[in-house]
Formats: sequence, structure tokens, C-alpha cells
Amino acid sequence: MAKRSIRNIGVIAHIDAGKTTVSERMLYYSHKEHRMGEVHSGTATMDWMPEEQRRGITITAAATTIDWNDFQINIIDTPGHVDFTSEVERSLRVLDGAVGVFCGTGGVQAQSETVWRQADTYDVPRLVFINKLDRIGSNFFRVLEAIRAKLGSNVVAAQVPIGREKDFDGVVDLVERRALRFDSQSLGEKVIEEDVPEELAAEVEACREKLIEAAAEFDDGLMESYVEGRDISAEELRAAIRTGTLLGNLVPVFAGAALRNLGVQPLMDAVGHYLPAPEDLDAVEGTNPHNGAEVVRSLNAAEPFCALAFKTVADSHGDLVYIRIYSGKLKAGAQVLNSRTGKKDRAQKLYLMHANHREQLDEAVAGNILAVVGFRHTSTGDTISDPANAIALEPPVFPERVITMAIEPISTEDRDKLLECLEKLAREDPTFGWKTDKDTGQLVISGMGELHLEIIVERLEREFKVEANIGKPRVSYRQTIMEACEGVGIFDHKLGERSQYAEIRVNVGPGAGAGSCEIVNTLSKEDVPLEFHPAVVESLEAAVESGGTLGLPLMRIRVTVTGGGTRQGEASAVAFATAANVAFDNALNSSQSFVLEPTMRFEIQVPEEYYGAVSTDLNQRRTDIREVDLEGGLRILRGLVPLAETFGYTSRLRSLTQGRGTISLQPESYSAVPKEVAARFQL
Repeated sequence: MAKRSIRNIGVIAHIDAGKTTVSERMLYYSHKEHRMGEVHSGTATMDWMPEEQRRGITITAAATTIDWNDFQINIIDTPGHVDFTSEVERSLRVLDGAVGVFCGTGGVQAQSETVWRQADTYDVPRLVFINKLDRIGSNFFRVLEAIRAKLGSNVVAAQVPIGREKDFDGVVDLVERRALRFDSQSLGEKVIEEDVPEELAAEVEACREKLIEAAAEFDDGLMESYVEGRDISAEELRAAIRTGTLLGNLVPVFAGAALRNLGVQPLMDAVGHYLPAPEDLDAVEGTNPHNGAEVVRSLNAAEPFCALAFKTVADSHGDLVYIRIYSGKLKAGAQVLNSRTGKKDRAQKLYLMHANHREQLDEAVAGNILAVVGFRHTSTGDTISDPANAIALEPPVFPERVITMAIEPISTEDRDKLLECLEKLAREDPTFGWKTDKDTGQLVISGMGELHLEIIVERLEREFKVEANIGKPRVSYRQTIMEACEGVGIFDHKLGERSQYAEIRVNVGPGAGAGSCEIVNTLSKEDVPLEFHPAVVESLEAAVESGGTLGLPLMRIRVTVTGGGTRQGEASAVAFATAANVAFDNALNSSQSFVLEPTMRFEIQVPEEYYGAVSTDLNQRRTDIREVDLEGGLRILRGLVPLAETFGYTSRLRSLTQGRGTISLQPESYSAVPKEVAARFQL
């Protein structure tokens, strides 16, 4: 198949918007699968994990490849639940385009905004599919306007629905001016083209004119034809829509009801028509890991090989590492260089993935997404490249973990096995971590939410046969400082027969970003011999990792090594490492520390009659209610709440609303705790 026909897309959405059902229908209509997998019955191909099938949600991003008309479409179906947002993050980092699925009744929900912003971060062109238009209360144009208003995107209808709610039974293609209906006897596989229904003619022409106006902004020829009143052909209009979509300045919107097999094939056509091929994208930029020089690679097979590892799956036969190839080609058995570690790895086997099924390949070229077995030194976020032409690409950025939980094996004999399994799971999931508490000796796991850690524990029992006792979830508090402080560390001791002396000076101040800590080394070789610089930096990294004076992990700080010194013949790595550690501790002890807690952005939907009880309860939980809307008899409350106040709240909300209230949560940021909470951490 011609290389230009490749499309690398993700399906992104809020939970329960129907994105996995959309993906399953794509598999069926492309004849990749010969039965329709259903989320509600636990038979979805893309939700292959037992935990996904049992819960009816997507937990891990699953990849597959389909052939549709003249296009090879590599699809990644991503989770919608906020606890697994890292799966969306790392998928969008390597995708060229995305299909955003919105519920025809729920519209733009909290997680919708999150995944949309993630796509904005990586400049991913998008299409929109408004799903579930057969549901009571669904409204295509209302959701369209909500996307425009809440997400700030230039969305424009490329279709209009035929019928509403239970009477929805087709769409009108505004480009072709044709009605499309989907034969129920063939499960929607047979698409019937018809003339536009007379009762929709005026609406169709008005919407087509809006589509032409929007597309004409990106095509001078089309604009000229429009201004002069000439008829616009489907080919002209389609080309202009594609241009606007590739620029990220236009988002065509499509309609359907995937569960009822309505509207999916035109969406698949649109993926080919409007989303980019790898060659449509700009060259990738990176740095030479040896000297820091900028490196640019065109997205074609003639360039030296480079790829980004974006997902790791631990396997008893060797980790399965998912990669996106940006340039060159990769042959089975080839040796590659890991730009982060500086170590070489061998791609023993290459696989095209279909959920958890593998198709072995001999070779893969630029533009493809595949999995590799054989890498020993490569993990998520690493760049691999031709050893003779090294490049380091920007890795995905993952959010801070916000929740912790104590875990202990039921028997002491299982402790080593548990540690091994936790290490495997941490390799798979960058938002999962574990450590041994230095004060209590307890094993502590951390992640993005209660559900996230619950799934981890389930996998330990099912996959690894390790049973463990689990503690209650705890908030992952952080420590920071608001003003810069200085610290000096001196090591002056005699070790054996040799005197050793090292001095390190550091400045510790607020960090520039919202994330973790940054270490900046400004030492000169005159201050400290170059061979001891790594010991200084590594010591500071370990000090930061071990936590602050309140026994909490540090964040939002910048540690700058400002100076140092030694005496002739008395320098050593141990001396400088120790001096750096002392300098950091002295700086931190001289500063005023602040405790930070994770806050969540919430969206709560409750029937009008329960609004008073719910708002009263929220006011007792340190919530900041910022917006209250009334839509279709539902009160929609939006605002911020500390994570600590959300434990068990879903059950509380159900109790207050007789099971009719719903809540969506997503991480917002870390903020300073009130005095009564901070008092618990004072030494």
C-alpha cells in the first residue's frame, strides 16, 4: 500500500461517550473483525483486559490497524476515565490526528475538555463525531454550539442528522448534498444514498453555506468562487476543508449513533479525506544527545531511523515496547541506540498489533506504529535511533500522582515477588509508582486515583498471583517553598590515610513550572573538576527524591548549584556528593515550607429537586463552586475541590439524589492547604 495512504489516529472522549463502540464498528465495517464487539456485554475487541470487560470501561490504550478504501488507518482507542489520562497523553504524543467523540445528550463534559486540551498541546488535527443521537434529549446542534463555546474551537457541521432522538435514521453529507441511510438488515454495512429529504432542503443549504464560508478561509480559489456566487463542487470544498483541518484551524463535525450502526462509515471516509498522512506533517525536531545540537528529521523512509517509545507492556517473554517511527526504517534484528541511556538495544521482533493479538513484521517504515520485543534498556518516553545518527525527541509529560496506598503481601515469602511485580507495572505505567517508606518500612503505591490503584491491585492478583493487604487511600501531599534560600555544604574528613575536602553552594528557590523539581548545574571546571559534576547532580536528585523537611515529596522548586571548591589532591566523588546533600539540607532548613494538596476540577449533574441538598453538602467539603447551569431539568455544577474531600463522595452523591446524580473529576493542580490541615505536618 502506498505510504501516503497511512493515517495515525486516536479516538478520544469523555467516559461513556461511546468511543470504544465507534472503534468496534470501524473494525467491523473494515472487515478486520467479523462480529461486532459490544462494551456492555464485555465482548469489545479493543477492551481486551478482564478488568475492562468486567467494568465496561477502557483502561489501557489499545492499537489496531484497518484498511479502508485507499487508506491504512492505525487506530488507538484511548480511555475516557480521568484516572487513566496518561494513556491519552502518550497516545496523542505520537498520533497525527484524532476523532473526538461527544455524547449527543451529555455534550461537552469535564473529561472532554481535558482530552481536547491534551490534543491542543500536541497540535493534533481533529474531527468530531457527535454520537448517541438516537437518545432522548440528544441534540446535534446544541452539542455543536457547546463545543464551540466551551472548547474555543472552530467547529463546523459537515453533516446534519435526519430525524431526532428515536427517529434519527441517517445523515446528510453537506459536501456531496446527499442523504445517507444505513440498512438495518446488514447491521448498517450497506449505505444507501438518496436525495436530500425535501423537509430538510432549506436547512441543508443553510448549513452547507456555513461550511463553505468556514472552508473558504483556507482556500483563495474557493473564496473567489463563493464571492462570485459560482457553484462549489464537492472536490473543491473537500480540499479546502482538508487544508483548514490540517492547519488545526477547522474541525469538521459528523453525526451518528454507533450502537445502532448509524454514521460510522462516513466518519471513516472523513478520516481519510481530512486527517493528515505522515508526510503532511512538519519535520520532527530533536537534539543530538552527545552535544545538544538541534537535529531535524523529515518524515520519510530515506532519512536515518528514529522513533519514540510511547508505551510499554510487561511480558514474561520480554517487554512489548510500542513505538512510532518518525523517519527511516526498522528491520527485525536491527540494533538501535537509546538516546536517554546511551545504551544499544536490539529489535529482535516487530509486530503489528490488533489489541492483544500480534502480526509479525520483517520491516516497518516511517509513519507506522508497531510493537517491538527485545529492548532491554528502553522504556516509555525514550527515543531510539540509528546509532550513527543519534537524536533525542521530546518525550510525553505525565501528571503528578495524587493518591497513595499502603500495600503488603499476605505472606513474607511473597514480598520479593510483589516487588518484582510492582516494578513491572511501573515500567508499563508512568503514572504508577511505588517505594518503601523510609520511616515505617511500609510499601507504598501511588497513582492517579482510587480506581487506578484498584485496577493495579486486581492485576496483581489476576496476572501475577500475588495477594496483598491494602490500606486506605491517602492524599499525596507535597512540600514547596515560596522564597529562595542559600545553602553551603562542606565535607572535610580523613578517609583512611587520605584527606578529602569538598565544598558545594546551592540556591533553592521556587520552580518556574507547575510540576516537579529542576536541578541546574552552573559549576565551572575551575570550581569543581568536570569528572565530579555528575556526583553532585546525582546527589541532589536523590535528595530531592527523598523528600523535604516535613517528610513530604518536593515539587515546584529549582535547585541551582552556584559554586564549589576543593583542595589540591583532596577531591573525590564521595566528598562532593556528601557536600551537595548537606548544602541542600541546609538551604531547605533555612526556608519556610508550605504544604500543597491536589485539587480536582469537578462537574456534577443532578436533577433540579436535589440541587439544594447537594450544594449544601458541597459547601461543607471546602469546594469552590464556580459555575451553575440549568440544562434540560438538570443542575450542572462546576468548580474545584481538594482531592481529600472526594473520597467516598460518589456514594454520598447517590444517596443524596436517589442514584440520579453523577460526578466527573479530573486533576487540576496543587494548592496550599489551609492552616488547620498544614498543622498536621509541623515537626
